[in-house]
Amino acid sequence: MLQRLAFQSRWRVGGLAGLALGSALGALHCAPSQSAGPSAAVAPTVASPAPAVSAPAQAAEPDDARGGRLYDNWRTERRLSQSFAADSPKTPEPDGKGGPNGNGTLNDGAGHPIPNTGHDYRLKNLFGWDLRGADGVDGPAYHDEPHVLRRNLLTDTRSASEIQRWLSEGDTQTPAYGQVLDERDLADLTAFLVKTRDGELARPEGIFRLEAAAPEDYELIAGADPVRGRELYGYTCEDCHGKDGRELTLDGMQSVGTLSRSIAYEVSFKIQNGLAGSPMKRQVQEKTGAESARAVLDLLAALCDRTAFPALRGRDAEDVKDGDARCGAYLK
Repeated sequence: MLQRLAFQSRWRVGGLAGLALGSALGALHCAPSQSAGPSAAVAPTVASPAPAVSAPAQAAEPDDARGGRLYDNWRTERRLSQSFAADSPKTPEPDGKGGPNGNGTLNDGAGHPIPNTGHDYRLKNLFGWDLRGADGVDGPAYHDEPHVLRRNLLTDTRSASEIQRWLSEGDTQTPAYGQVLDERDLADLTAFLVKTRDGELARPEGIFRLEAAAPEDYELIAGADPVRGRELYGYTCEDCHGKDGRELTLDGMQSVGTLSRSIAYEVSFKIQNGLAGSPMKRQVQEKTGAESARAVLDLLAALCDRTAFPALRGRDAEDVKDGDARCGAYLK
């Protein structure tokens, strides 16, 4: 039992189970002790002190996991669906809602509206799930998404303050997110980008490599431990998604197994940061980015077992086939 608790202390339970656990632990917190003050039998020998000056409140540390969810979908994470609807890329005139122009568009650094070419003003669409922009999985050598920008955030050498200012003010291609996000949002986003770049959080190359010949243009890297990954799944995912990954499905169409086997680059991102706008939060809590990447890779390798984590009932035809390169040697 003690070993189980020690193991769990390194992992955050996600989903509704995580919220329940948080409530239970909150009930265990003791109230702060109250000072008894000077004894009534002993008169103070010093003059009454001047009124204490309250120390300024310390700003909360940026939440890099929340920053990752904002990177994925800031509108959903901020619950802005009712106030902001992105302009449709299929219509010639802006027809959205909200934002600085009132029509679902955001402006560039010079204050000119940026048309929605399919990116919906989401950073993950502009720079990819792997943060590498045109150098990454969405670039011209791989998915060839038309809206991906030619900036690799993993090789960006700017300081954190420079990146936060850029996120706020935008440039000729990047929206000025300060139009719709506040300082806390921008600080969280910056922390996510900088910590990922600097290796404090898991970097994508520690989980998968780009391969144009493979379906979806990636392969999981070698060296994972699927047995450990299955154990981690039991601690982090099973309560919500079920023993075989077919409960609480992610899109109503695929099990956790089939989704992970088909688009591991997206699933790895959500394991690390959580699902925007949902109770699912970060699922890995390792000391270093390299250790986090290894844990995510172990999980994904375990999910390559089609027997242990099958497709939804009646949807077996949608699973990956024998020899699919995405899972490589982990595919069973």
